Amino acid sequence: MDVHNLSKKEIRQQIEQAPHLNSLEEEVRMLFVPNNLDENNLGEVCTAYKTVVNQSFNTVVVIESYTGHLQKKLAMPSNTSFETRFGKVPVNDYLRNEFCDEEDDFFIADEGYSKEMSLFTQLPFLQACFDDFEVVSLQIGDYDPAIVRELAFTLDELLLQKNALIVFCCDVPASSPEELEKIRSLVLDNKESGLMHYLNSNEKTVKGARAFMSGIMVARSWGYNVEFLDHIETAKHICGYAIRRQHQMV
Repeated sequence: MDVHNLSKKEIRQQIEQAPHLNSLEEEVRMLFVPNNLDENNLGEVCTAYKTVVNQSFNTVVVIESYTGHLQKKLAMPSNTSFETRFGKVPVNDYLRNEFCDEEDDFFIADEGYSKEMSLFTQLPFLQACFDDFEVVSLQIGDYDPAIVRELAFTLDELLLQKNALIVFCCDVPASSPEELEKIRSLVLDNKESGLMHYLNSNEKTVKGARAFMSGIMVARSWGYNVEFLDHIETAKHICGYAIRRQHQMV
């Protein structure tokens, strides 16, 4: 199966056939998905998107970590739309400008823009899930933990009351169960400083750690539970979602 040439109908069918993990009454506002897609993680990605397929969002904010540094530390491309094989998705320019007005490190800048961005992996799935939505693409271009905190604070302030989904692009490896358990325990114990230290250390194998950490921080601020999906043995990376429920994070 060439996963990169699946039609919108085929993607939708794959999503609808995935395991159903949450009820219609439960609100999912965040997804954690791999940066790239292949036949080994298609099932896991579809299971993640299954958690939101029955919801409706005005805007989707796609967060990813830039490999290297950007002069504009939190950069958003200047595009008025992004185009995939399924058509164009308009950019929410009003929200993009709100980010710039909120904090000094947000910029509309094309420095990190390319067709290799994780954004273009996620858009076909989003288009298969939702008929009408706008998008904001944001790249984290600095390794300073203060930038991650700034992003998390801004996402918290701007999006809590908006009808928006946040998609965090990050590769959490399924091949290292010890690492996943370490991440689980840090999340479960709400150990922000421990997560920051771990995700900035040489021992980590998470790719996109800055996006991952910002998602964990926003979920905790909103009182959402982060759940990892590690039920597919062939998956290379672990997906996840954040849900408004009463039980503990897992």
